[in-house]
Amino acid sequence: MKSLILACIILLASLQITFAQSVYKGIALRKINDYNPGDTVDIFGFKEKSYGNTYYLIKDGMYEKYISSDKVELLDDQLDFWQLVWFENQSSHINSHGWQTDLRSTLRDDFYEYASQMEINGLVFRDEYLEDYLRQLILILHPQALIKELPSRLNILMITAIKPEIFTFDNGTIVITTGLLSKTRSEKELLTILSEQTAHVVLDHNLMNLTMEIRNENSAEFWSAFATIASAVAMEFSNVRYGTNFHVGDLVLTGLSAAAISDAIVLSAGASYTSEQKERSKQLSEAFMEELQQREDFEFLPDKEYMINISSALSLTAWQEYHHHNYDQAMRYMDRVFDLGIASEEDYLLRAKLTRTLSNTYQSNAEALRLINTALVMHDFDFVEALAEKGLILIRLGEVEQAREVFVSYKEAVSEMPNIPPGRNAIWANRMLIKCDQLMQKR
Repeated sequence: MKSLILACIILLASLQITFAQSVYKGIALRKINDYNPGDTVDIFGFKEKSYGNTYYLIKDGMYEKYISSDKVELLDDQLDFWQLVWFENQSSHINSHGWQTDLRSTLRDDFYEYASQMEINGLVFRDEYLEDYLRQLILILHPQALIKELPSRLNILMITAIKPEIFTFDNGTIVITTGLLSKTRSEKELLTILSEQTAHVVLDHNLMNLTMEIRNENSAEFWSAFATIASAVAMEFSNVRYGTNFHVGDLVLTGLSAAAISDAIVLSAGASYTSEQKERSKQLSEAFMEELQQREDFEFLPDKEYMINISSALSLTAWQEYHHHNYDQAMRYMDRVFDLGIASEEDYLLRAKLTRTLSNTYQSNAEALRLINTALVMHDFDFVEALAEKGLILIRLGEVEQAREVFVSYKEAVSEMPNIPPGRNAIWANRMLIKCDQLMQKR
């Protein structure tokens, strides 16, 4: 009889957009009021008391009560880590209070507005390889659908911002900046950070923190501030490959990054977590990571392979630090890339620019020239910015005639490129040609 029930039982009732909740099934092992041995029992939650004893929450008539596991057996105990966390912490609350649909709808609306604005203004970081890697991490973290009012899954949204920040929406979307990604050094470190955010989602911390007055006031404040600087986005994040100069003021640059993860939107999303919530999430993260490392079928990526996976975010952040005039910090990022032997042509270009910026000795200028020549050999597109950089380095080295030839090539390259942004364009190339002529005393 029991084996037949075990074979037929459905582990998790389907999610419904109602006052009800998902339940698990158990079988009564003894007489429990109206239940006879062998009866199927709906289980709405559980808790562990001292000495590891487990108690299941069931409904007995109009009342709820906890029954010891020696009286009820969970029919399928193959629950993953986060299902157990939800079952223990949230199941009973949802059973008593429902899904609080209106408040969750408010949180969803905030997410849709946020995601739309980030996409429209070019702040969503797109790299298919990195996105695919993060999807693999999600399947390690939480492979099943989240237990929510509306079916949803854990997801990661990468935002192009230099500030290292992370927060989470109620629907399971974790917002992480490229600035934070680039600071991580191992898969274990990133999974630990993401698992803490997963805990916030599973424990419904955003819903608990939502206050309508705060949401209305701060959400309006956020979008008003963001609108004033959105026009600078395209200029800040233009592709460096096409020689864009970044003449946007530091204040605008800083404001743009800050607006993408401002206190207003964090408060609006209910993601300004209390110290107690952070500590609870940290504890769960530690427990998850310990369980993960005990799995025989799992091992972390080697650090070099991990860095290859996130190298696009690392390089982008280094470029942003450079354009914020944080040259030493940008060089530290480049040191990591070069030490691992994973530098791309853009990395060689940036390291050359940093070397020229941070020093002016014959040795440093010769090293910058070597780096830029390597970038030019590696490139598979019109890498005009590298030509401009090479010309400047050659002037430093006193090779003015050779520099002039490079600027001629640069001028020809940019003249064939439509819609090149202001900065180092054909006009700038003409000025550099005049400068070279003056240095060679031809004018």
